[in-house]
Amino acid sequence: MPRYCLITGASSGLGRELAIQYADAGWQVIAVARSVNALNELHQKHKSIHALPLDLTDTQLFSAAVDQLSQQIPALDLVILNAGSCDYVDATNLPLDIFDRTLALNFQAQVAAVKLLLPLLQQSTEGTLAVVSSLAHLFPFTKAEAYGASKAALSYFADSLRVDLTDSAVRVCLIEPGFVDTPLTQKNDFKMPFLLQVSDAAGRIRKGLDAQQLRIRFPKRLVFSLHLLNLLPYSLRCKVAAGMRQP
Repeated sequence: MPRYCLITGASSGLGRELAIQYADAGWQVIAVARSVNALNELHQKHKSIHALPLDLTDTQLFSAAVDQLSQQIPALDLVILNAGSCDYVDATNLPLDIFDRTLALNFQAQVAAVKLLLPLLQQSTEGTLAVVSSLAHLFPFTKAEAYGASKAALSYFADSLRVDLTDSAVRVCLIEPGFVDTPLTQKNDFKMPFLLQVSDAAGRIRKGLDAQQLRIRFPKRLVFSLHLLNLLPYSLRCKVAAGMRQP
């Protein structure tokens, strides 16, 4: 019996690599993204990857797509909510449009995805909901007010959701990676410590999900460094954060 996996943000970067790796492992993968061309290209190379072009922030269209999907497959065994964006802000003139856009995709759309996809996950005997957040929310990084806040909200949401789904058949996994070499991070103009290749990051996620881990954080050196920074007295922690500011 085929296993079905749905991955959002699957047109590039980590989502694309996860779609390929799960397809190569024998899964039927529903790849969700806005880019029709990128998804069709994926399907041409991997016939077990099925394109579902969709803007996740359009809840009405998302709901209609899920209704149609539920008529085509019996259940979803794995959902990886990977879609997200990152824009940096100027604190002296906070761009409200960036906050609206970032929170709409990085948080609100993820909540909508859980609401709409949970019934299909509950049809599986071992459904897993994997929410991709970030290690960024563990420390106040420069210009990351919008991105960090959205990921902090998402991580809390996933942890709280797990509590309330304890008695259900759906397992909730929170994924918090560090820097991964993707089109999104390639826009960064600062040094990214412990940068991972996308194939390595996707492999770590698959390994953690196979092991049924509740939280997947990597790389360990960055996790350890951030925990160490958070052990500093608060005033000193603030000074260290301020010293990392970009001009």
